[in-house]
Amino acid sequence: MNRRKLQRLSAGFLVLAVIPAILTSDGAIRDRPVVVGSPSPRTIVAPDLIRVVDPMATDAAQREAAETVEPELVVDDDAVVAIVQDVREAFSAVRSVSEPDASQAPLTIAERVDALEERLAMLDERGLRLLAEMSDLELGQVAAETIPIAQLFAREAVREERIEDVADRLLRTEFNVRQIDPEVADAVVEPILRDAFRPTVRIDDDATSSARQKAADAVADVVQSYPRGQLIVSEGDIVNEVQLEALRARGLEGSLPWRTLLESLAVAMLLTLAIGAYLRAYRPRMWGSGGEILLLACLLTFSALALQAAALLPAELRSAWSFVVPVGGVAMLITILLNPPVGALATIPQTVLAMLAMPGEPAMIVFVAIVSLVSVPLVSQLSARGDLRRAALRSTVGYAMIAGVCAGVFVDLDRVPAALLAGLASGVLSAIIVNGSLPFLESTFGIMTATGLLDLADRNHPLLRELEQKALGSYNHSIAVSTMVERAARAIGANALLAGVAALYHDIGKVRRPYFFVENQIGIANPHDELDPRASAMIIQEHVTDGVSMAHVHRLPPEVVEGIATHHGTTLVSYFHRKALANAGPTGQVKDEHFRYKGRKPSSREMAVLMLADCCEGAARATAQNNRNLSKVDLERIVRGLIAERIEDGQLDESSLTFRDLTVVQRSFIETLTGVYHPRITYPERPRKARAPEMIGQAGFGAAADRDKQGVAARPAADEVHGTSQVRR
Repeated sequence: MNRRKLQRLSAGFLVLAVIPAILTSDGAIRDRPVVVGSPSPRTIVAPDLIRVVDPMATDAAQREAAETVEPELVVDDDAVVAIVQDVREAFSAVRSVSEPDASQAPLTIAERVDALEERLAMLDERGLRLLAEMSDLELGQVAAETIPIAQLFAREAVREERIEDVADRLLRTEFNVRQIDPEVADAVVEPILRDAFRPTVRIDDDATSSARQKAADAVADVVQSYPRGQLIVSEGDIVNEVQLEALRARGLEGSLPWRTLLESLAVAMLLTLAIGAYLRAYRPRMWGSGGEILLLACLLTFSALALQAAALLPAELRSAWSFVVPVGGVAMLITILLNPPVGALATIPQTVLAMLAMPGEPAMIVFVAIVSLVSVPLVSQLSARGDLRRAALRSTVGYAMIAGVCAGVFVDLDRVPAALLAGLASGVLSAIIVNGSLPFLESTFGIMTATGLLDLADRNHPLLRELEQKALGSYNHSIAVSTMVERAARAIGANALLAGVAALYHDIGKVRRPYFFVENQIGIANPHDELDPRASAMIIQEHVTDGVSMAHVHRLPPEVVEGIATHHGTTLVSYFHRKALANAGPTGQVKDEHFRYKGRKPSSREMAVLMLADCCEGAARATAQNNRNLSKVDLERIVRGLIAERIEDGQLDESSLTFRDLTVVQRSFIETLTGVYHPRITYPERPRKARAPEMIGQAGFGAAADRDKQGVAARPAADEVHGTSQVRR
């Protein structure tokens, strides 16, 4: 099953199963179903003796029994050996210091102390001096008395928490019966032993778990008994699992109102058929998109949930405070995420849902209908961040007025103040829901909106920051192209915001190898001079595929990814193609497909304009390196020539650009580029004082200025380095 079918099935499930279930919940409460964790709708007593297992009490008894089982211990053989070995090594260290090589002079006491201090860190200066002053015989006697104590400790089953207690008892007993000088015992033997002591047993996790499981399994189930006539649950009390099991044992838990459920299901089916027929006839693109249909179903489900929650309010509160329900936020989300006509169409199902949830509340039904309808134009033309905030403010005031009028006409004038407050709350809640859920819904359903594009247009986006930091020349080029594209798209009635954002990201793939592109080669050699033309062309071509992969990682909208993939179409990397032809000679053969971009041709007006702006801006910038004051005639020649090349190469065949559009785009490009490369006044050099050059040189500016002039003079034009502007892309 493909993704589109799964989305359609999910939408059908929401509309035909979830929404009827939500709308039936009110009737279910009236028919007294009992649900765990919810207040009981009635008081219920046992008709006869009922015995049920209490799972929570049983689990608690089993846990208590398991916790009483002591851990299973096993001897840690490595620790036992290490205790005695550490003591032996301590005395061996003393002997190695006391008995130097025959070729060395005997160490003094102070030298022995210094040598022992590094090896026996557990001893203080007194203990080290006592060891240093001992003869070999004395040292052997002390070792002979100490090692058995370590062996005695190693034979005991000692856990971590009992080391100190066992050590205190053992040392106190052994020092009383062994012939060890008290001072030596205190300063030497005890520190060495305590340093060597460690746990001699460890917990056997498997055996312990098995023993505890056996103890838990041995616990009998805890049974809760309800004799005949005993209270099981009182009205309003929270029902627990034991009470529900007791009710189920006698069929007292209640049942669903099947009539209400069938009525809701029938209405849901009619709404589904009506909306589906409209979308198929008038919105075929949306009808073919499973994600957008699923989104519409999700939003209508949320609306049903909110309306049903309002219906569950007590009668004295429902007449005024049910206006809090955020149906306006749902209408706004449908309008922003899908389109205004569908947002207006959604007024019908929202009103029908209100009629099903609150059939005896005409004030609420009228409120839902009016609010759903007036919310659509408030967010139909979002083009700046402030538009959504202004829409939220207007909707809050409007909802309050509508709620007040509905309460005054259909309920009572005394309810108007509360209704006004509820309407204000509805506007605030709708604004919070729209602002909070919009980014999530855009990302989850892959839908591009104006607000999402505005977020992408933020220059602090990680991809744009990375482009600026790693490929500054490409970044500046992208900014310039974005300006050109926005103006041209606006002039032909295309989506200027989408086109401008796509232009900002079209060259992000250049961050992978920024210095292979001439606009980023500042103060460095051209790496293409050392490469084969085909290898160079492959590197240039890969910035498109690199950009697409980076865009997918950062979850850019598909429309923006389309701009990255199509901004070169299938054009030739002409400079390296010509270079390959020159290297091959008159008899050689060069395959064009090796030098063509592997992208796709643009299929929309916005992406076609991006392709044209990209090459025109690059060519104008490259030409300006040799002639800073480009005339309007020069720019017209560049723009017309490049557009003609793209048309002749068939790059615009799949787009919907008309010749009229191309004329408008061409005019817009020329105007924009003329504004960038307009003539400038050459300012005369100011006469400098005699010391000025010296001062500038001291400050480090003179050399920099000279280097800058040399760089400008020595650096070749872009066309001389890479040929046409395509290579710069």
